[in-house]
Amino acid sequence: MTRGSATSIAWDKVFKNLVSRVDKINHASLVQGLSDWIDQGLLPRGARLPSTRTIAQKLGVGRNTVLFALGCLADNGYLVSRERSGFFIGGAGPNRVRGKEKIHLEAQPFNWQGRLAGRHLATPDSPPAYIANGREISFRLGEFDLELFPTSQWRECERAASGLREIARWGRDMIDGDDSGLVEQIRMHILPMSGIWARPEEILITVGAQEGRYLISRLLAESGARVGIENPCSLDLARTVRLTGAETVALDVDDKGVVPSAAMETCDAIVITPIHQNPTTVPLSPQRRREILTRARRSDFVVVEDTFETEFVHENGGPPALKSDDEDGRVIYIGTLSRLMAPGLRVGFIVAPPIVIEHLRALRRLIHRHPPANNQRSLAIFIERGYYRRFIRRTTQALEERGAALTAAARRHLPDFQWRHQRGTSSFWCEMPHTIDSDTLAKAAREGGVIVEPGKRFFQAGNRADNCLRLTVAGVREQQIHKGIRVLGEARMRIGSRSLMIA
Repeated sequence: MTRGSATSIAWDKVFKNLVSRVDKINHASLVQGLSDWIDQGLLPRGARLPSTRTIAQKLGVGRNTVLFALGCLADNGYLVSRERSGFFIGGAGPNRVRGKEKIHLEAQPFNWQGRLAGRHLATPDSPPAYIANGREISFRLGEFDLELFPTSQWRECERAASGLREIARWGRDMIDGDDSGLVEQIRMHILPMSGIWARPEEILITVGAQEGRYLISRLLAESGARVGIENPCSLDLARTVRLTGAETVALDVDDKGVVPSAAMETCDAIVITPIHQNPTTVPLSPQRRREILTRARRSDFVVVEDTFETEFVHENGGPPALKSDDEDGRVIYIGTLSRLMAPGLRVGFIVAPPIVIEHLRALRRLIHRHPPANNQRSLAIFIERGYYRRFIRRTTQALEERGAALTAAARRHLPDFQWRHQRGTSSFWCEMPHTIDSDTLAKAAREGGVIVEPGKRFFQAGNRADNCLRLTVAGVREQQIHKGIRVLGEARMRIGSRSLMIA
């Protein structure tokens, strides 16, 4: 094919449709046909048209006819002409011109709405996963603070992982394997801080803790199974379990953590956050830790220990992992190495008996074989050189200072709010007077440039608390905290005034 007649299969379909609609192509039918495609959103804005010579050859018309038609479309905003580059789809969007007959292609669009009925996976409305502009103050979990990130040390480790010998090591397809160096660093330097000794065959690297939850859910849960989940909890966890067809059983949480109950003993597995309950931050009491393990042994259910902001608790002499007390190998441990350092790294891990890891590894292979090996190698070097522990110590101090600032600001601006916060975590759980709706307050705060998470989104359907908030200081600097809490207090006063006016 000559250069002048080269085009794409997609454009060939457009030209074929244009030819099929009329007996003979002229400038008017070409204008009408292309404008219909653009009006209905079938041609993406910014797409480059083939050359006028190519279009003329494909349609069997003169080049002047094509030039005249494209010029008319450009005059009406459908196309944009760029000197020495050609014509591009312009700003005329779908349905700009009313009353036009809809284009019928060779096949009718597939009915995805009917096929996916009952499988709606959309999450409830929540703040965006990033700060849209520098003026907003976000107390949302998952924000990234570049000030705390060990930039120079991480660059050093990435450079070290980019040497020829290292690239030869991680550049190959490891199939379902993991970086042995990272596994070694986890078992020798990370897990012992939680009281866990593990062999290499008991560790699997995951793309964040989220993938760990998904893999374990797929392995343990099935249609007819019962899986106990804390209430409140991360609703992503509940959705993941329900995807398997399993039934979720709500496990109540109070000021001593998840409550052992008869309902727990009807489960095939339970998922709990014993160090810092997600989202209330309360630790599981020593008595309940022992009782849950006893009930698990007696009723033969599996315990999945999920970690929520545990990276810093052991710097403060916090409690060990529940798995450290596991004597019969029925506790599966999910950990993360990157949530507070840099959530975008997406590096987590699972600790479980070898047979469980073997099955999880086979399941992970079906998804993406293994997490990116270059990130694994860089993180292994980062831990080996002592930078991870240094980051933990520095960030622990920063979180304590920020936590103290939030506590002081809350006493001043929100004196009737009740706060739960544990040392070693960046999160605060707030219980407000029952007259205040968390969604309403969060919306009012957002109008003032402050992002907080409404608490009701952490409760399973039918058992929701409307008067709770979660705030996290991991991504907000100390000087912003006082302003953010003051704005939250002002928002509370505004919605209180509106309620009085309505009454």
